[in-house]
Amino acid sequence: MVDKPILMNFVKSFSFASIVFCFITNGSFADPVQQLKERERKVKKVVSELMPTVVAVVGDDQPATGSGVIVSEDGLIMTAGHVTEAAGKKLTIIFPDGRSVKGESLGANRSRDAGLARITEEGKWPFAKIGNSKKAELGEWLIAMGHPGGYDLNRSPPIRLGRLISSGTMGMLRTDCTLVGGDSGGPLFNLQGEVVGIHSSIGGSLAENRHVPSAVFKSGWDRMLAGEIWGSLGMMAAGVDPDRPMLGVRMNESDGNVIVDKVYSNSPAQRAGIMDGDQILRIGGIEAGQMSDVVEKVASSKVGNEIEIEVRRGEDKKVFSVKLISWEELAAGLGKEKQEAPSNPGGSSRPALGVILDAESDAEGAVVYEVIKDSLAASSGFMAGDVVKEIDGSKIRSAEEMVSSIRSADLGEVIRFAVQREGQDKLLDVDVLFGK
Repeated sequence: MVDKPILMNFVKSFSFASIVFCFITNGSFADPVQQLKERERKVKKVVSELMPTVVAVVGDDQPATGSGVIVSEDGLIMTAGHVTEAAGKKLTIIFPDGRSVKGESLGANRSRDAGLARITEEGKWPFAKIGNSKKAELGEWLIAMGHPGGYDLNRSPPIRLGRLISSGTMGMLRTDCTLVGGDSGGPLFNLQGEVVGIHSSIGGSLAENRHVPSAVFKSGWDRMLAGEIWGSLGMMAAGVDPDRPMLGVRMNESDGNVIVDKVYSNSPAQRAGIMDGDQILRIGGIEAGQMSDVVEKVASSKVGNEIEIEVRRGEDKKVFSVKLISWEELAAGLGKEKQEAPSNPGGSSRPALGVILDAESDAEGAVVYEVIKDSLAASSGFMAGDVVKEIDGSKIRSAEEMVSSIRSADLGEVIRFAVQREGQDKLLDVDVLFGK
């Protein structure tokens, strides 16, 4: 049941914000009150019907709480990949009314932060319908629910209303729905009550957030349902996953064209016949309109899979069949070039620092989204949430600038990072020795 005072306060706040929005953006007074009433009606309907489907997800071996949404009568749960972490973990699923049941984690697409879990106790559970995220439009009103700060029996899952800002890099949905820790894995509903996204991460502010599109879940559903874990969480990873499937190229984008900047020696791409300067037209049956299309296709594949790649070389078009290998195998084949081993599916090369950077944050600097366990970054003192402001005295304005700077480092070189931590004005110096 929804707490009525909370809901009414939400609706009043929502009404005022909506009126301001309409007057500012529309300049027209054509029946705005009726439009607002209709929107409020839809929001109230979604909240009252779907609140029971929004659950807290707690691992038996971890104190942190994430969120999820039940999407089938037999208890399948969509959540974020970093909430479940691994397949077969014992979970406690907590409903808004305080009732708890047993569950387990299933598979996850770590490259896209998508994960599945399920309730293991028998029963018929309330569930939400999965919508089509590809139909979501910029500016569309969306409803975010979850358990910010962890589960709290004294409240219903708070309701946040916002709009779709963009589809974002790598196809992540971006909204201005306010989210905080604990919301991860919670649902993003459209006004028809369909799940179009799952909360993944917070951007440069609490009101700039990313959500895994429902289309990502649908494309990997059978694999996740079978308990398979694949990919590596990373909007932009400066560390590596040894089991990550690799093509073995470095790319760049020019005027909407994806160009092969470098083909690595002993790589699948080289063996197949792909050359520097080739323009990638299609990969795995889809058009390669941007680098993220290639990166996503490779990341969602398995080591050993063969992918058909169509390229333009001069005036000719050529088709190659490329068998993917693991990063570890590619790195071993590079020999002395190992320090140049690409560390993402598209093939960018850089020393392995071991952090995941938030490539979509609007913050001034490079925001550390996650520090990989036992990595060089972890041993050097980096923490999640750190914002890298300078590298060796040079200002860093974005994740891309940080990656570019690291890429030019040599093994054995000491690099000084000036880091802002927890919003403090004073910068901390973190010295990193790049080595084995």
